[in-house]
Amino acid sequence: MRNYQKRNRPAFFGALICVLLSDAFAVVLQFFKGDVLDYAIAGDSRLALRYALLLAAFILLETAFFYGYDRLSARFAVGCLRGLKADIWESVLARSYVAYKARAQGEYLAKYTNEAELIKERHFSMLPMLFEIVFKIVFVSAALFLLDWRIALVTLVLLTTPLYLPKLIEKRLRGAQAEYLRAVEGNLSKVNDWLSGFEVIKNFSVERGVMKRFRASNDAAMEKLLRDAEVNILARLITTLISYLSYFIILACAAGLVLSGEFSAGDFFVAVGMIDQLSYPLISLSGILRRLVAVRPACLEMEAFINAPFLGGEKREMQSLKREIRFENATFSYGGEKPVLYGFNLTIEKGKRYLFKGPSGCGKTTAINLLLRYHDVDAGDILLDGVSVSAYSGAYRLFTVVRQEATLFCDTLRNNLAMYRGLDDEALIGVLEKLGLSKFANRRALDGMITENGANLSGGEKKRICLARALLRDTEALLIDEPLANLDGVTAERIEDLLLSIENKTLIVVSHQFSENKLSAFDRVVDFSAAAP
Repeated sequence: MRNYQKRNRPAFFGALICVLLSDAFAVVLQFFKGDVLDYAIAGDSRLALRYALLLAAFILLETAFFYGYDRLSARFAVGCLRGLKADIWESVLARSYVAYKARAQGEYLAKYTNEAELIKERHFSMLPMLFEIVFKIVFVSAALFLLDWRIALVTLVLLTTPLYLPKLIEKRLRGAQAEYLRAVEGNLSKVNDWLSGFEVIKNFSVERGVMKRFRASNDAAMEKLLRDAEVNILARLITTLISYLSYFIILACAAGLVLSGEFSAGDFFVAVGMIDQLSYPLISLSGILRRLVAVRPACLEMEAFINAPFLGGEKREMQSLKREIRFENATFSYGGEKPVLYGFNLTIEKGKRYLFKGPSGCGKTTAINLLLRYHDVDAGDILLDGVSVSAYSGAYRLFTVVRQEATLFCDTLRNNLAMYRGLDDEALIGVLEKLGLSKFANRRALDGMITENGANLSGGEKKRICLARALLRDTEALLIDEPLANLDGVTAERIEDLLLSIENKTLIVVSHQFSENKLSAFDRVVDFSAAAP
């Protein structure tokens, strides 16, 4: 967390300067209160008015500098949160696809939302407040010693008692918060799954069953939240009781000094004001320490999440294909079960077209995923121009992948096609026309919004837009996974013709639906049903 604090040092130190000045004015005006009272009692209206005006001026200065402190401390906390969220997202994007899928999507959402906000509230926001409280304690303590050393010692001894409480219940504080965060991650994972499968839920009319499971998951998370709150409430109750008891003892001591003639009415008034100024900060300091103690495991876990190495170490990305890709006796199974591929051999020559066909589960898509290094072979090897793909961290620079499920973002059509690269509109319009999407081949349509995952498009339109996006990327090889699934005959035939018109690229199409009369256009048709173990 220190990196975020360093990046926002100007706001932090600005807040410290403001609160330092605010505390100084707050302490001095306490003495002015006593002077106003003493001169008023003595009947000296001129001096009473002078100190009253000074009191008013110092109140305004205290308020102004405290306003500056509030603004700057908020800027510090928000700046730290901004950097934290950016690093969380960058860490997610840095993961390989396999590493990304190792966690539920809801866990990433929990990191980005709940956990980041928790760290902001209980760590970043607490740091300026901690210094505010410490400065206040130092100033008021010094002022109390100037007023009377006996009152100062009694005050400091009694009011600092609650500060030891966080250490006594540290384990319970950390445990309660950690359990809550785990419960929230689990709940968000379930909610995300249900949102992804919303159509299935409606289609099967299982709203009640889903709601029942949601309530159980949500209740479990809320119970953990309640336990976390109860531990903090108990600590706060004990702190408050100790502080109030200490407050009355100190007041009794000050009253004794008045009765003995050692304190004037103004001195007593100043002492009461100082004790008020000191008691609240000390109670607050105990709460701040509790929060900082409790949030530390969350901070450490977040740092581990952000700094985890997911880029494949020093391995490089595949950059180009000069001759061929070769599967040599490649064997792979999921989780040690029956191999999906066993002793698989295939040579894919640069610039040629290949069709992977066969029934579902025969290993077509698995071969693609092995090539992309989503998994590593159990035995054998996959070679790129004679070099094992295990020497590379990934293959995205070489291959463009188009999956069976069309993935579109809630953004303009232009950004979905260009993927935030500065491509000319003419290039976008040209590829849209080539794919039979003439109604989108104009600047007005390019500026039109695509709703989440292309909900405002037909299935065929989504497929073709995803294919257009792949063609615009212009990599050496295209991997097209089940491009004809769930399409009508006319659209499917149009996509078949388009795929076969692609030139000067290594093309691998995974499909069990390609028209038989067009298979001869491929350089090789690989039947995985014959190669299945």
